[in-house]
Amino acid sequence: MLMTICLSWPRLAVLTMLLAASAIQARADTLRVGLVIPQSGQFAILGNHVREAFALWDQTNPQIFADIVEGDDGCTEETGVDAAAAMAEAGVDIVVGFLCTESLAAALPLLSNEGIPVMTLTVRADIIGEEAKRLGWRFFRLAPRAGEEANIAADTIRRLWADKPFALIEDGAISGRELVEAIRANLEERGLKPAFVDNYRPGQATQPSLVRRLKAAGVSRVFVGGERVDLAVIAAEAELQGVPLGFMGGDTLNAPQGDLPLPERTIAVLSDGAIPGPDAAAARDAFAEQGLVLEGLRAPAYAAAEILGAVATRHSYGETSIEDLLRHSTFSTALGEVSFSTDGERIEPGFGVAILENGEFRRMNLEDIEELLEQSQ
Repeated sequence: MLMTICLSWPRLAVLTMLLAASAIQARADTLRVGLVIPQSGQFAILGNHVREAFALWDQTNPQIFADIVEGDDGCTEETGVDAAAAMAEAGVDIVVGFLCTESLAAALPLLSNEGIPVMTLTVRADIIGEEAKRLGWRFFRLAPRAGEEANIAADTIRRLWADKPFALIEDGAISGRELVEAIRANLEERGLKPAFVDNYRPGQATQPSLVRRLKAAGVSRVFVGGERVDLAVIAAEAELQGVPLGFMGGDTLNAPQGDLPLPERTIAVLSDGAIPGPDAAAARDAFAEQGLVLEGLRAPAYAAAEILGAVATRHSYGETSIEDLLRHSTFSTALGEVSFSTDGERIEPGFGVAILENGEFRRMNLEDIEELLEQSQ
């Protein structure tokens, strides 16, 4: 079944009757952008973030996008196929969205056959990029690749914990296990081995046996491949048992605080969108004027709008294809500098390191984090 689509934020259709000739000429080469985002269900809030970001950028940069066309991402193969058909029928030039792996994988071959590139804001699975390269799909990933999280975490451990006994623990979930195994392999290839590797049962109110094992192993630092709430429970149990531990985690720490706070000076490897830096100042101010906070997918979506706005401007002057412009340009965005490889992968890691201060993660470079930790000892 063809998905229902809507043309969002029309260019004041009444005025086009008064400015028809000049408007048609001015917009002849501007982009028609498709947004395939969740319209309902648990992910609808993320769809709203994308919609808000594009609306905000579009309002302050008129006559760059010819239209913004919405489709529904139901996060299934079927809805991916339906949304792809809807976008092709609408005649969009590029699609942003497809927040789930299942719908993206189903839509990519269909849209690629129609000559329509797709930019995902969220899908990190390495296999998607590998398949896109192998099959020639028109694929661009603004989201960071999954493997980059492990690389940044391993680099951080080597810089901060190389001279300390550390543990790698994970919650048994596929994501946690794969992250920890990738970190372990990365470190061991460079001659650094953890003193302790284990898993734990997530969702527990206390973790006494785990902390006893960590104490028996003699570790002083722990990387937790699991949810924020679990790290908080482990840290609280360590404090209860009098075991001094420093903690680090991955992007799952970008979550609401539960009943227990994370310990101060917890280190986290977070996506750029979770900890936008100074490059996001303009976007932050623009959202603030609307009473909104730059959080969730707002920063990545705003960055996507900035990228496509630059592409539309260059394309309107007759410069090569949209895909070539994406592959051979560097863009200044709310996420910082963005560029894409010939395979459509983002060249920058897409992750940064942050440290918890006064209950909030603050992005810092490793040298400053190292200095901060030394001062607190």
